[in-house]
Amino acid sequence: MPTPDQATLDRLLKGVDIPACPAVLTRLQNEIASPNASLSTIGTLIGSDVALAASVLKAANSPAFGLSRKVSTIQQALPVLGMRIITSLVSGIALRNAIGGGPRLDRFWDSSTRVAQLCARLTKEFRGVPADTAYSFGLFHDCGIAVLMGRFPDYRETLQLANSTYDRPFTDIEDERHDTNHAVLGYLLCRNWGLPEEISNAALLHHDLSIFEPDADTSAAKSRTLVSLATLAAYFVGSFMRMNEDSIWQRGGTATMAHLGIDENDLYDLRETAFETLENM
Repeated sequence: MPTPDQATLDRLLKGVDIPACPAVLTRLQNEIASPNASLSTIGTLIGSDVALAASVLKAANSPAFGLSRKVSTIQQALPVLGMRIITSLVSGIALRNAIGGGPRLDRFWDSSTRVAQLCARLTKEFRGVPADTAYSFGLFHDCGIAVLMGRFPDYRETLQLANSTYDRPFTDIEDERHDTNHAVLGYLLCRNWGLPEEISNAALLHHDLSIFEPDADTSAAKSRTLVSLATLAAYFVGSFMRMNEDSIWQRGGTATMAHLGIDENDLYDLRETAFETLENM
């Protein structure tokens, strides 16, 4: 899937609102980009919002980041986790707050958070992707689903149809029914929120199996590991939460395993590790 041009984006966005980037995230990104970035300033910025600080600490102390000791304040967490991981955690919390959705999306957010944390944990087994990048992608790659849930009353039916269709791309079903899809919307949200380009591009391509082909272009090749980690994490989370059969794994599992260099025995061992991590979340 090539990057959409502006005319295509305008068509795909017709009637769909992409949440604006929250002010706290913009201020945080600006501070980190500053040559004089200060951990103290970043800590004060996050700590000024009690609910945000509490959520960041809860995520920081999860098994995903493997801290040797618990942290109880943002100022303690910053030097241990680093500014990039803290920014990823803030981005994820801001995403849920911006889109919301109430009780009907609780399971979606729960699943997304678990996928994100497991993506971060899996970077210990599969090198080449930083934990903060894997976490952000795990959380944001399906965020377009939450946007579409709020826009189309019948989108749950679309999800059911897409999840039970194995011979066509997931996004084709969405395009057919709604003239847009969650991969494009996720790409736009990531881009508008200032997330790294590699995350935005991978969000756009995560249902496009052509990225695994030997002649895939450079931008697609860079997306392979991120997409593979999220596919693997989602497969484990779905099994752990006893959700419906994972059609994404049915479509892309073989390509994912080949890219990561694992076989069925490795998959079993990873499943044990993943379940142990998920049980402790």
